[in-house]
Amino acid sequence: MKLHHLRALVAIASTGSINGAAKALYVTQPAITKAVRELETEFGVRLLERNQWGVVPTAEGAALVSRARTVVREMERAEEDMAHLKGLRDGSLVIGVTPIVGTTGLTEAFVEFRQRWPQVTLEFRELGFNQLQEQLRNRTVDLAFAAFARPVSDSGNVRQMVAFDTAFVARAQSPYASATSLAAVQEAEWIHTDVTDNYPSFVRAMFERAGLTPPRRITRCTSYALYYSLMVSTDAIFAWTTHSLEETSLGQSFVRLALPVAPPPLRLYLLAPQESQLTRPAEYFLHCIERALGPLLKAPLDDEEGDGPLSGTSDEP
Repeated sequence: MKLHHLRALVAIASTGSINGAAKALYVTQPAITKAVRELETEFGVRLLERNQWGVVPTAEGAALVSRARTVVREMERAEEDMAHLKGLRDGSLVIGVTPIVGTTGLTEAFVEFRQRWPQVTLEFRELGFNQLQEQLRNRTVDLAFAAFARPVSDSGNVRQMVAFDTAFVARAQSPYASATSLAAVQEAEWIHTDVTDNYPSFVRAMFERAGLTPPRRITRCTSYALYYSLMVSTDAIFAWTTHSLEETSLGQSFVRLALPVAPPPLRLYLLAPQESQLTRPAEYFLHCIERALGPLLKAPLDDEEGDGPLSGTSDEP
């Protein structure tokens, strides 16, 4: 088994065809076919089969693809590291994020990163927490950042970086912009991104503790493009980080409601591959986001249990 065998298999699994794999690897179709046949001969099993969508791995092929991705990506990292040591500045970097992370310093980090590494091919991949963990394991993601309201236990590859205070907000033109009590916002619409029932439960419990009937309209929106549009176009109430309110242009469109209760803090976590050295671009991007967060990293982190994630991830940690 040689590296070009594994590269061929991974490319077929990624593109769904022999032709697609050949184009991705800049080789001929017969070269791809030969590589797969040699692998199948070596293992004594069929690794690929055709269906109505194209060429897909068999059960045995899928098991090998999972490990082959790790091997291929680690070799690519090794090649990039050697090139960087020679002074070259290209390569690739894949950063996984959960949806709400885009409001936690990522933009500033990207701008600084590009000044140092202008030639690196960079991809931001929005995924749920469990998907991030899986892609970190198979090395298809180099580094990941996840944001949750519910605390996640620090482990071998998960580290809490900072906790952001959050607030209920509305657009400045909203009739609820000057509200100071829950009774004043009882008839408002509350829009959130949580695919679980944690956020709606938090809002209902908040009103019930105050002796009030919970809002009738608690609306889920898991599309972040639509969510942002609703924020600037409706009189609904949203949960938002105070950091974003103060530091982003979008945040300037909203006012923080002076309500007696606030949502639980939003925690930002760093996820890195276990037992894997980061590439130099990955290390520098981490440095950039630490600089973007600045003194927030030194703030004490609240260990109190939150009432549930406010981010729109489909996987709970």
